[in-house]
Amino acid sequence: MSSWLVLLTTQVLLIRADRRDLHRKLGLAGMVLAAMIIVLGPATAITVHGLEFGTADSDAPFLSIQLSDILAFAVLAGSGILLRAHPSTHKRLMLLATLYISDAGFARWLGGPVHGWLGSGYLPSLTGLYIGNDLLIVGLGVYDLITRRSLHPVYVAAVPFIFGLQMAAVWLHLSPWWKPISLRLIGH
Repeated sequence: MSSWLVLLTTQVLLIRADRRDLHRKLGLAGMVLAAMIIVLGPATAITVHGLEFGTADSDAPFLSIQLSDILAFAVLAGSGILLRAHPSTHKRLMLLATLYISDAGFARWLGGPVHGWLGSGYLPSLTGLYIGNDLLIVGLGVYDLITRRSLHPVYVAAVPFIFGLQMAAVWLHLSPWWKPISLRLIGH
């Protein structure tokens, strides 16, 4: 994931420097890295949850959040790769894919205070997990409204998918019937 952030930053800088030729060549490495994230992300989550089983850190149902991250990343980044011939669409999809998977960092930073203020349950969990990246996602829409005077069509299509997937992932995480499934997935 850190490599993805370095790659995204480099790609943005290449476009700003008008080096589309290098951007396209490095984009091939980006495709490989995206594929690796899609394979290694779930494998890592399942392995770590299996190793944490029975400890104070054990929360196998949290696998729903991690799997939704990879699903969103796969759909958004994959669509961005397929639509790379349309720069404004490609740019937004790659950024949205990256913003979606930034939830872990924001949740570590903001999750505790949000749960302290709001308590526990569905809405505090949803807010604590996603408030940071969702504010940035909304910021992208504000940027479009300011610079384009309208929301980009891919933003209009992607945001309901993003928010719907986030709501489903938290619902699944808190659903009692998901726990036995997540335990089976991690080998317990």
